[in-house]
Amino acid sequence: MKARGCSFFRTYCYGLLAALALVCCGVSVYLLFLKPQVPECRAVLWMSNQQGDKTLRRALLISVLPDGARRAVVRINGSLFDNEVRYNIDRALELDYRRQGGNYIFNVVSNTRMPQDTLKSPELNLRLPLEGRRYHLHIEQVDKHHFLFVNNYGPMFVCATASGG
Repeated sequence: MKARGCSFFRTYCYGLLAALALVCCGVSVYLLFLKPQVPECRAVLWMSNQQGDKTLRRALLISVLPDGARRAVVRINGSLFDNEVRYNIDRALELDYRRQGGNYIFNVVSNTRMPQDTLKSPELNLRLPLEGRRYHLHIEQVDKHHFLFVNNYGPMFVCATASGG
């Protein structure tokens, strides 16, 4: 009896080890190549620029949504004030990205203007991400639910994930 149990183990041991190795390889491939790298989060961005006698203010809700392994959709909703004139902003940006450590290179693939968007001025549109532009950002995790997005000049915004609670 004892010898029979040992031969059963020897017979199926290599099969079990091979199955375990395949599972480990599958998990590694998912984590390295298929898992989205950009966090799904939201941020509110308030900006004000003064140029001579002209004031430009923006109040925007930015939603970052991963869309596959190397693509993200960024929704931008809010208002842009050019002196006293208010424009509604409602855009959907598709971004391809490449990650190098905590640094990301984002390419704007498409900039879709939604029907509620009232910003028509080419000069003011330059203040928003445009199709074909490339952005270099550093994203670092502050804590479990907050990510800091930083460009070359300094912090841009803190993005918060759902609390899950």
